[in-house]
Amino acid sequence: MELGRLPELIRRCDRVVARFPSDPAPRNERYLLLSLAGRDQEACADIRKAIDLARTATPARLDRQLLLDLRLRGALCDSPLRQ
Repeated sequence: MELGRLPELIRRCDRVVARFPSDPAPRNERYLLLSLAGRDQEACADIRKAIDLARTATPARLDRQLLLDLRLRGALCDSPLRQ
């Protein structure tokens, strides 16, 4: 991925998140882009919201990789090394 394209890719993710506000997956993807852009506070806000959405979602809708990503990324945001 070209880091110069991050703003464009984040805008695309913004549109997907807006279109699917109750789906944790787009926020999980945007977390990565925001992290790469150095926007850690926004990234962590996204992952926390994604975790909240996943808690209320039908378990069959959530794949194992998404759940693993949410756990790992949530832990990274809560790490004292991140702050």
